[in-house]
Amino acid sequence: MNFLFLSMFLISLSICLNSQKTFLDSNENIRLYRQFKYWTLRIFEKMGVKEEMRREAKKTQRTQDPVSKDVPFPCKLEGTRSLDVPISVHKLRPGDIDIYAALGDSLTAGSGALGTKLYHLLTDNRGVSFLGGGEKTWREYLTVANILKEFNPKLFGYSKTDSMTFEESAEFNLATMGATIDDLPFMAQSLVELMKNDSRVDMKNHWKFISIMMGANDFCSEMCYLEEPSLEIEYHESNLTAALRILRDNLPRTFVALVPPPHIRSIMDIDNRLPYCELVLEIECPCFFGPMAKRQNQKELFDIMTRVQLLEGKIANREEFQRDDFAVVHQPFTVNLTFQVINDDDNVHRTHLAPDCFHISQKTNARSANAVWNLLLMPVGQKFAVWEDPFKRFNCPTSTRPYIYTSQNSNKADQR
Repeated sequence: MNFLFLSMFLISLSICLNSQKTFLDSNENIRLYRQFKYWTLRIFEKMGVKEEMRREAKKTQRTQDPVSKDVPFPCKLEGTRSLDVPISVHKLRPGDIDIYAALGDSLTAGSGALGTKLYHLLTDNRGVSFLGGGEKTWREYLTVANILKEFNPKLFGYSKTDSMTFEESAEFNLATMGATIDDLPFMAQSLVELMKNDSRVDMKNHWKFISIMMGANDFCSEMCYLEEPSLEIEYHESNLTAALRILRDNLPRTFVALVPPPHIRSIMDIDNRLPYCELVLEIECPCFFGPMAKRQNQKELFDIMTRVQLLEGKIANREEFQRDDFAVVHQPFTVNLTFQVINDDDNVHRTHLAPDCFHISQKTNARSANAVWNLLLMPVGQKFAVWEDPFKRFNCPTSTRPYIYTSQNSNKADQR
């Protein structure tokens, strides 16, 4: 019980230092917290906790079912890389992508994805994140990068294992626990500088794939503290637009997959949560759980979240983000997402969520990767999210439709 309280205290400290601004939010306190987290990660590794976490996650069914080596990759790989490097993003095949990057918050950092204990939330299982990881292969951990690696084994930039943002193994996955939408322009600029200073990167010739999902912390612990909650929509538009312009103006040959932040209703609809989850959720998401939530107009906040999700689609489709060597495409995987369709004896939190009942397990990361991948190969305007077990439906490029979809190539019956 004492260890449970310690875990809750550390998570509380993490949230205070990383999201809502408090008296703890000084540079010195943040530096000390990061040092503590880095120290914790190193201790976990030395004690064998890292591998123990993976074994326990598998034992408790928090990981995807492994795919036998006898089972071939679902897609044919012939013709999925252009003979000549394309000059247009609208003729980009999966195998043409050379560099993978991700911007976001703790969901993209993989916080607690392989965790079975509350204190495991202190570890970013970055390598298994569906948007930013590339640990092992698709057979063990299905991620968007692990899928793309099959089309181009030389792909780089994805996170390789548990790590903090500044560590080498994090690569170009700059997602950070507690990050909010006003952090996104800084992240975008940091990514630009990181790529410019990386000798492996051919800025002019390499094709870059960047995934972005940001806003869950704004929904949970920022929006309800604003003088007017609807200001969240304005802030989201301003910061997202600024970040996309930074990427557009500095990273030629780039495809941006813009995934809207998940609606908090998907977590609120889960029944039979463990008792301590209620306490943790009050800390992680005060706008919707605990005393603060009772003072809010929940219907208004729900509406704002939906408007933000739809706003991202409108921003992605703006002409300024649809150029020949740069495109932003909205991937609405999280719109209307619900865990209620998962038949898990009403115990969704036990296998599909991390121990805090808020972050997602590796099993759910695998589902999410499959959903985002399918959307990449659906025309703009015809995308629909399919929330199913991995590989139940797995889209593949074809000889007549070999390209990743953009707004410009989506209206062509034949992409060739």
